[in-house]
Amino acid sequence: MKFRAIQGVEDIEDQRYSRTFRTNRSKGYFIVRDNPGKSAIELTIYCDDIRCYMEIYNRVRLMFDLNTDFFPINKKFIKDKLLSKGMSDGHVPRLPIAFNSFEFCIRAVLGQQISVQAASTLASRIAKKAGPQTEKNFPPGLDYFFPGPEELVKTSLEGIGITGVRQATITNIAQGLLDNVFSLNPNQPFETFQKDFSAIRGIGEWTVNYVAMRSLGMVDSFPAADLGIIKALEKNGKRPGRKEILKQAEKWRPYRAYAALCLWNQ
Repeated sequence: MKFRAIQGVEDIEDQRYSRTFRTNRSKGYFIVRDNPGKSAIELTIYCDDIRCYMEIYNRVRLMFDLNTDFFPINKKFIKDKLLSKGMSDGHVPRLPIAFNSFEFCIRAVLGQQISVQAASTLASRIAKKAGPQTEKNFPPGLDYFFPGPEELVKTSLEGIGITGVRQATITNIAQGLLDNVFSLNPNQPFETFQKDFSAIRGIGEWTVNYVAMRSLGMVDSFPAADLGIIKALEKNGKRPGRKEILKQAEKWRPYRAYAALCLWNQ
């Protein structure tokens, strides 16, 4: 999983995940460690204002999908011959929610039609070019904060390997967020987010659903145009069309994001 990390912002090493963060009132970094003996994860937070603790705690719980009641989802999907193939010991995969919603929007755009590792490399270059540097007492490898929209709109992305089209889309996202064209509030209706985010030039259906799913945790979002999902639903060498996929996915409501994970997990 280390290849997924944004170098300089995140670090993954020996069952440990760490990353930098900024909130409205503080900045710092946190470390999450696996504790198999307690069947738990351990969170350690370092910051310059103790009032950030509950916000970081709650955001990390979302990252690892620790708040979901899986009983109704498992009960529904275990009976599905297709989705059950992507379950492990009768349990659907957890839905990882990005710690930083804006950061994930940028990663989603960078990841279109290239590998995850390549997208992570480009995100690292953006952080190095536009993100503020951390304090000297931060651990090695946690050198930058990922830039916010204000910082990104002021930064030229020329010369770091991002196509001109994607550079424009990234700038459009940052400016759109600043202009309140769309919101990254996870409590808004999906239809509202879909309409508003789609208004950003360069944003298509796949990106809308993928961001809704992985950035905002909207559990009924479903990226029907995703190639992995199309392949998983292929029958006798014939790939289904979008309408056919959405019709089939109706029976997986209101947990279609978890259905997508099961299809990807096959």
